[in-house]
Amino acid sequence: MRGSGAACILLYEQSVIFSEPSIVARHEAQAEFLQAVGQATRLRILEVLAEGERCVCDIQAAVGQQQSNVSKHLAILRRSGILAARREGGRVLYRLRNGRIPEFLRRLSDLVSRDFFGSVT
Repeated sequence: MRGSGAACILLYEQSVIFSEPSIVARHEAQAEFLQAVGQATRLRILEVLAEGERCVCDIQAAVGQQQSNVSKHLAILRRSGILAARREGGRVLYRLRNGRIPEFLRRLSDLVSRDFFGSVT
């Protein structure tokens, strides 16, 4: 069992590394991001906004949901820092705050479309 001591040391070193404040904070931020985008309607909203800035009425038409439902999802995405909004006359226009979100959506689509979970095609 000479190797088991080395394995314990390695596991201990990994647990120390993963408990460093910067890594913990990064994982928490990543989890918050995934929670914010981890809903089908919000993913559809992000795909619409990946094409450019849109008003609520355009987003609503594109995702096929009621305005109140779309507004709730937009609020979640905005509070999480994923979206920005600005007023133009009587309309509120939404846009992605981070230009890397479209690439994230493409990679997510590629990951899931590669039968990652065994049943998705």
